[in-house]
Amino acid sequence: MTWLSHEHTQFESAVHRCRSACDSENWAIVRKIFQDFVTSYEVHAALEEDVVFPMYEEHAETSKEPTHSLRADHAQIFSLCRHIHDHLERGDYQGVPQEMSLLYRSLIRHHEKEEEIFLPMASEALLLDKEQVLSKLKFG
Repeated sequence: MTWLSHEHTQFESAVHRCRSACDSENWAIVRKIFQDFVTSYEVHAALEEDVVFPMYEEHAETSKEPTHSLRADHAQIFSLCRHIHDHLERGDYQGVPQEMSLLYRSLIRHHEKEEEIFLPMASEALLLDKEQVLSKLKFG
């Protein structure tokens, strides 16, 4: 599941670019990069929540706490994204740089939790179901 880590890096980079564009007050670029990020992140989170997490949870010996925590992180990240989106739509840019910084830090924390805790556990738990996981990810 190294593709997840690769996507994480891309998402973090996109939000960092948004934050940098805020410094130059290039709001058209901020809007474009941010919208592309949100669209891609929605797909990423859906794959995790609709495929990877449920398959992990099917294993009776595995704890559901990691997936509950990761779903809560996704909800928090999307809430922050909606808040930023609303500010950008209204042309109310004053707090956007700080909100982008908060989003960036939230992504970093979430991705570290996934990569350092969940993915090693999930990789081990799902090893026997690898082909089924890959099939669902491709044809979801």
